[in-house]
Amino acid sequence: MSRRPAALATLVIVLALGGCAGNGNNAQPSAAAAMQETKEIRSLQARAAYERGLSSLRDGHPGQAIVALQEATRLDPGVALYANTLGVVLLQLRQIEGATAWLKRAIEIDPAYGDAQLNYAIALAEAGQWEQAVEGYRRALRLPTLTAPHVAHQNLGVALHNLKREAEAEQSLRYALSLEPKMVGTHYNLGLVLLAQGKRQEAVAAFRREKELAPPDSSFAQAAQERLKALGEGG
Repeated sequence: MSRRPAALATLVIVLALGGCAGNGNNAQPSAAAAMQETKEIRSLQARAAYERGLSSLRDGHPGQAIVALQEATRLDPGVALYANTLGVVLLQLRQIEGATAWLKRAIEIDPAYGDAQLNYAIALAEAGQWEQAVEGYRRALRLPTLTAPHVAHQNLGVALHNLKREAEAEQSLRYALSLEPKMVGTHYNLGLVLLAQGKRQEAVAAFRREKELAPPDSSFAQAAQERLKALGEGG
């Protein structure tokens, strides 16, 4: 979901050296060096805040995570990773407007950040902006930095299905399954698309496959069972 910087910046410590030969004056750090030191300190503080945010998420405290991630973005606003992570947390909490704003900020900072492009498209889909979501998923898929192309293809298929572009949706979902054959939810979504095209037997096979793959108590397994019952296949 997120991308880490290649390395942390090294903290620069500027020392005032006494007894400079020739004039006896103490050497003073230049303004540029002082600014660099401040920048690098803030960068390290931002990284520490980001790590606190991740720790809070792992401990199940999303509110604390948001506070820490907001601190990271304030201290080092040029890091797309921090904006993307904050957007994802807000998206998980169904705060769609805030999530969209932060994810948009992440891709403004780094347009080549594939995962941020994907997450931004997901936020657009959650807001029901299907056309824009389709464009977003396709932008993400064009980027070599995208770490989950199977998810992007799956979500693209769902968006196309919501636009009733069933043939394109089927193609995208089948491609997602070629990348990750056991991805939970994709066979169910494919079944819906096939059903919309009148391909009943293929849809039945897709729903049955979803039942095999998804945990029995999951929403996808239960939904697949209900679809099979409605089709007279006994669930």
